[in-house]
Amino acid sequence: MTNHVHLLLRTGTVPIASMMRRLLTGYAVRFNRRHHRYGHLFQNRYKSILCEEDPYLKQLVAYIHLNPVRAGIVEDVAALKVYPFTGHSALMGKRIRPWQDTAYVLALFGGSVSEARRNLQIHLSRWSAKGHCSELTGGGLIRSTGGGVRSKKRIGMGSGSAATSEFWEAVSLSKRR
Repeated sequence: MTNHVHLLLRTGTVPIASMMRRLLTGYAVRFNRRHHRYGHLFQNRYKSILCEEDPYLKQLVAYIHLNPVRAGIVEDVAALKVYPFTGHSALMGKRIRPWQDTAYVLALFGGSVSEARRNLQIHLSRWSAKGHCSELTGGGLIRSTGGGVRSKKRIGMGSGSAATSEFWEAVSLSKRR
């Protein structure tokens, strides 16, 4: 996970393409200035998918949050609670990120915050035990390169190419603007 990042985003009035352009351009400019570089930072355009169903969203949350475990960066699901480079630490109440909507995701897992956190940990533990998740390719996904579907709920996941604290700073700065 040192070469990419997964973001789970809910669209609003600003289209994902505009938001990602601002975020990734801002990050690239800051990174290049900080490291005295010029030119492209990212290899490819970000990828996005549309998630329309809450059960699939729960699986998507598990997939994203378990990436550091599967990559061997974090030892196990319990260690995710304090790992600073995922949104899991905010969902578990260990970090405060004003730009991260924890209530929306936690509501998928339980009626109260404590119940939701407990159920989320159980959900992640079960998915972690499964290993590779081939179920998370295709299925309820609509690729950004093919067709569109109208939906009240538009949630996208994009992946670029930097999972560093600088990236999270850029996310935070972008959200403040």
